[in-house]
Amino acid sequence: MQGLISYYATLQSLVEVGLGSFLHAFHVPFSGHVLSLNQGLILTQACQKTNTRKETVTAVNSISIITAILKSLSPIGKRLTPMLAITMQGFLFSIGVFIFGNNIVGMLLGISLLSLWSFCQPLLFAYLFFGEKLFIAAEKLWLEIAEKLALPVEYGLNILIGFVILKIILSCGVAVLGWKYPTWITEKYFAKIMKYKDITLKSLQNKKPKNATQGALKDLLNPWMILSLALTITFMVLTEKSDYFQIFIYSLRVIAVAYLVFFILRAFPQSWIKKALKSFPTLAKTVDQIYDRAPESTEPKH
Repeated sequence: MQGLISYYATLQSLVEVGLGSFLHAFHVPFSGHVLSLNQGLILTQACQKTNTRKETVTAVNSISIITAILKSLSPIGKRLTPMLAITMQGFLFSIGVFIFGNNIVGMLLGISLLSLWSFCQPLLFAYLFFGEKLFIAAEKLWLEIAEKLALPVEYGLNILIGFVILKIILSCGVAVLGWKYPTWITEKYFAKIMKYKDITLKSLQNKKPKNATQGALKDLLNPWMILSLALTITFMVLTEKSDYFQIFIYSLRVIAVAYLVFFILRAFPQSWIKKALKSFPTLAKTVDQIYDRAPESTEPKH
């Protein structure tokens, strides 16, 4: 069981620490959705190698937690945000397995729940930074666009629901692919991950970790952050008729809260992770596999 967890945590960590760090660092759109699909595929594969419901739930959560911890070792990008996403997605996946067991139905429910977190987490942070004003402003903007284009108002909600349904369909397709064709996935996709292991690690080692203060300031200039603030301020001026002082205070609060959150996300103490490596042998073994050698077999023993 320990070898199983270590093997699949290694695979997911290589993608998260390598590709995930670059995608998050350069703010590539929809990167979180792509990485969540990868996690769903790997967890589905891991479930193939377990026997009991308890084993499956333990493996799914252990793989996700270990990957989340190892993500904190990445020298670039945020740490805690991806850690939260990876951990929550693993937990949501395990709910499906817990309810229906280690079978295709459990996989489909689990990966469907997993896929929803990529939508929930950004909304939670947006509410934390901007409050309800951002959502009211977005609604107001859509109402005006719909009126000028003569579109039914409900089209906006239908589009959002459509994106969610599309993500669930893609996720279920990944689960079926991973469940029905485990050998092909293991030999082709997983082998390719390990093929580029050394290149990924070497490129990351050459990256100089960004200072938490500088990184937080850079995050404040994220296009989504600027557009959201601009939209909210426009709403306050045109709709709420707010005066300059109210706008200044609101903007100052948004920037202060966002900067504090971004700083904490980047300043996560890696010394905690080093202590965890000494306490948990499975985690230490996974680190060894990532930085020293590839797993010996595509069929891990447990």
